[in-house]
Amino acid sequence: MLTVFPVARARDEIVRSLQRWKVKTEKISLQNAPGRVTAGDIFAPEMLPPFPRSTVDGFAVRSADTFGASEELPALLNLTGNILMGQEPPGPIAPGEAMSIPTGGMLPEGSDAVVMVEHGELLGNSVAIFRPVAPLENAIQAGDDFKRGDLLLPAGQLIRPQDAGILAAMGLTGVEVTVPPQVVIISTGDEVVPPAQNPRSGQIRDINGFLLAAQVQQSGGRAVYTGIVADCKETLRQALWQALEEGEIVLVSGGSSVGTRDVAIAAINALPGEGVLFHGVAMRPGKPLLYGMSNNKPVFGLSGNPVSAMFGFILFVKPALRIMRGLTPFEPFTPTVTAVLQTNIASPGGREDYIRVALTTKWCVQDEDMVILAQPVFGGPGLLKTVVHGDGYFVVPRDVEGLPQGSTVKVFLW
Repeated sequence: MLTVFPVARARDEIVRSLQRWKVKTEKISLQNAPGRVTAGDIFAPEMLPPFPRSTVDGFAVRSADTFGASEELPALLNLTGNILMGQEPPGPIAPGEAMSIPTGGMLPEGSDAVVMVEHGELLGNSVAIFRPVAPLENAIQAGDDFKRGDLLLPAGQLIRPQDAGILAAMGLTGVEVTVPPQVVIISTGDEVVPPAQNPRSGQIRDINGFLLAAQVQQSGGRAVYTGIVADCKETLRQALWQALEEGEIVLVSGGSSVGTRDVAIAAINALPGEGVLFHGVAMRPGKPLLYGMSNNKPVFGLSGNPVSAMFGFILFVKPALRIMRGLTPFEPFTPTVTAVLQTNIASPGGREDYIRVALTTKWCVQDEDMVILAQPVFGGPGLLKTVVHGDGYFVVPRDVEGLPQGSTVKVFLW
């Protein structure tokens, strides 16, 4: 019989066991950096922008020369030059002078604002200004975006496209990032055959090996699928030993349910190190999950049922993977939506229930707004349609015995 941990306790145990994990780092080119994690703080080596710039097409001026300008009484300024993109101004401007300037052009010395082109009129070698501008209006000063020494990206930052943009703007073409852990995936079971093989009666194709590999890649890890291992303690122990030599995390799919074919616990406990730390979590699907450590490397035993394995990865493997990538264990901003439950949900209590749902929308006349509806996709942990046809899931807490139709639920999107 399993001695189950609450979900929160199991996750805390995983986080605790990885406190001493040392994240590896490497320097890579900027073009390969998006999706990777910064290994340390990155500071601005220079100002951005490096020079004062115009934000509009118009005329670079001294703002004081435009005060009081109007349609009836425009300010008349001498037009002394034309500023070209990518070039320095032809010279400074003195009181009573202006220069034409494009968007992004460098402001000449002496100017502190730009009059929009539609608020001026060329009159030979002069320009009539019909509207006053305030100091710094329509202009960006050097260092307005970042000053030298400003923090650009903190350590542990998942590099986004906009982050790559700021690094390029600073001329930082190489980035020190963390090395994503290699996750070795082992499928077990005498009844499991490769997907390309036609299964005989009583056999099934290996679903989990490929499902888990896809989850690893989606979560920023490097997946290594080793194939199928027979339900034999010694064979699995050898496969685990080799997997721990090759990677930093090992996922064993199948063999984690209590029964005569349960060899995963014995195989993990036969490895050097801490062995199994817990077996069983108070959740549905995914109760028979097990977790252990060998020489400071995590080993997960996930259910052979695909949906159970998928939730085991989301709730337990992914936090470990994040820690080993140099991130916080849990995503600070998980994509969620609030939806209205369309069916009564029964739950026995004492465990967290993860209910898969399909989402639709309906116009609510009373609220004059669109309402998101959550329709449960019912089925056991072996039925892939509950996740393939679902858009996400919501959680029924362990101290709640079901939810009535019409309840508001927070849906975590896939």
